[in-house]
Amino acid sequence: MSRLVRILIVTTLLISITACSSPKAVIGEDAHLKYDNLNVIDINLTEEEYGIGVDKNQPELLNQINAFIKECEANGKFEEICSHYEGGEPVPVESVERNNTKDQLIVATTGDFAPFDYNIADKSYGIDKEFVAALAEYLGKELVLEYINFDIMFMTVAQHKADICIAGITINDARKKYVDFSDPYYHAGQIIVTTDKCTLFDNVKNAAEIEEVLNNPDNNLTVAVENMTTGHYYCEGNSDFGYAGFPVTTVPLATLDDCLEELEGGGVDIVIGDAAVLKYIIDK
Repeated sequence: MSRLVRILIVTTLLISITACSSPKAVIGEDAHLKYDNLNVIDINLTEEEYGIGVDKNQPELLNQINAFIKECEANGKFEEICSHYEGGEPVPVESVERNNTKDQLIVATTGDFAPFDYNIADKSYGIDKEFVAALAEYLGKELVLEYINFDIMFMTVAQHKADICIAGITINDARKKYVDFSDPYYHAGQIIVTTDKCTLFDNVKNAAEIEEVLNNPDNNLTVAVENMTTGHYYCEGNSDFGYAGFPVTTVPLATLDDCLEELEGGGVDIVIGDAAVLKYIIDK
C-alpha cells in the first residue's frame, strides 16, 4: 500500500517552519486566499486505514468488494485512478436516479473531501468516486450516489438506506458497530499545517515531539479541524478512537478548506487534518 501513498503526495512541500503568535486578522471580503504563506509539517501523527462501509445484512456484497479491492491492487487499477489526481485528468463520475426496480449499488457519500470525494458544479469527482464507479461496473450494477452528512453515513447504511458508504473513511471499532468494513484500500494519517510565522515546530523530528508541543498548555494553541473527523477526535480526545486529546482550543469547521482559510486569516494557530487532503488543497 505504500506505493499508493506516494501517488497521493501531489507535491513536495518545502518545510521552512518559522511561533504561532501571529496577530489575529479578520478576513475581509476582498481578501484573496492563495495558501502561499502556509507550511506543512510532513510527519504523520496517526496511522489510519480507509475502508468501504458495507451493510451488515449483505455479507456477499462485502466478499465481492474485498475481491474487487484485491484485484485492483494486483492489476494497478487503484494506482491508475490515483494518478488522475497527481497531474493527470480526473474523470467525472455519473450517477443515475434511484430506482428500486433496477439492479443498483446505492452509495452514501459526502462530496467535500478532495481528492477523494468532491463535486464541481453538477460533476462528481474524486479517487473514491472513480473507485466506487469501477466497483459498480465490476458488480454489473448501476451506480447511485446519495449525498449526506458524514456523521450520519454509518447510520444510513445500518438502516439499509444505502448498500455502502465511502468518503475517506477511517476504519475503527466505533464505526464497526454500524457497518462491516471492507479490507483497507488506502493508508492515511493526520498532519499539521502552520503559517510561515510559526516556530513551535521548527526542530521536530517525529510525532512524539509534535505531541510534546501540543501537550504544553503554555503554547495556548488554537487548532482548526474538520468537524467529526479523525483530526477532530485526535485533538479533543475520543475513547472510541483511542485518543486522549490535548490542552488546546479546538475549532471544528465544516471542511478543511474552511480550516485553511481560518488559518491563513489568522483566526487559528494551526490546522490538523488528513495528509493527502490538506496537501491536495494547498497544491491546487
